[in-house]
Amino acid sequence: MEEAIHHVVHDYANFVSSAEMVITGKHLGKFLDPPVNTHIFHAFLLNGRKMADFFGKGQNDDVIAEHYVPGFTFALDKWTVWRVPVNKQLAHITYARDTNPKEITNQVIHDMYNELKIAWKEFCKQLSEPYASKFEQEIKDKLRTEFRDLDLW
Repeated sequence: MEEAIHHVVHDYANFVSSAEMVITGKHLGKFLDPPVNTHIFHAFLLNGRKMADFFGKGQNDDVIAEHYVPGFTFALDKWTVWRVPVNKQLAHITYARDTNPKEITNQVIHDMYNELKIAWKEFCKQLSEPYASKFEQEIKDKLRTEFRDLDLW
């Protein structure tokens, strides 16, 4: 489990990074031009789905929050509502994509982002040793990279 901490923090950093770009429409002060803005939006949705899965029950060999904080649960009401539409519209090429598409509005984007940020903060607050210091170090290391200006705490 300890070796997966690097990947958990990295995927959370990618989620926060893509979310900030989607919300602001910018990266390093420059507006995102099409099709880059669409690519970043897809990255936000996919990274968000990964983090929602991390805070969920997981399947087979999935790394989940409960592996690090026994009994950890966090209700992801927004992501629960949007999981199937995101799955159908992004992660798979399906016929259902065109039968009942749902628009993901700016408010929904903010809500999904905030929900996962709160889940992350609660998860980090509940970490204990031997994992707490390892997550802390991974976050510190990540903040020395291209993710330096992000709120990863």
